[in-house]
Amino acid sequence: MTSRVPSRRRPDGEAPAPVVVTVLRERLYGTLSCLSTLLVLLGHGGGGSSAGSAIVDVVVAAGALWAASLLSDVVAHLAVHGQGPRGHELVAALRSSGQILQASAAPVVLLAAAAAGLLELTTALELATGVTVLVLALFAVLAARRTPLSWWRRVLLVVALVGLGALVIVVKLLAHG
Repeated sequence: MTSRVPSRRRPDGEAPAPVVVTVLRERLYGTLSCLSTLLVLLGHGGGGSSAGSAIVDVVVAAGALWAASLLSDVVAHLAVHGQGPRGHELVAALRSSGQILQASAAPVVLLAAAAAGLLELTTALELATGVTVLVLALFAVLAARRTPLSWWRRVLLVVALVGLGALVIVVKLLAHG
């Protein structure tokens, strides 16, 4: 939710912290959702058949989550401000919720390569899963890097963050398994 968060860049060129938090939260949420969708597809032998159906599964999952994010932002604005987001608030809502769609871009490209016959579907799903796991690990490393912790505590933090991400995925897999 973007509740009147400034979306203009600071004089040093960086986005305000609340904007970065919102964008990163949506990217991580989208990445976790995409990863769990890919793992469900892998667990079911590629989604039942074709790369095309796997693409549809990933796009529908990401699109539904994106729509839910945007809708929740609009509803929260209505509840707090008496109107939906407008102007820079609407741009900020679209920017942050769009991260959900961006999180599934690389997996969709890999699945499209399978649909074009360049990769086997299982290979494309495995590569997409690997890329998505690497993205999650990268975000965990970047998050830990900004903390004032010693190097070994940062390593523990990254392990804990990746472990929590894995737990979220396992719970979702169990729900769909």
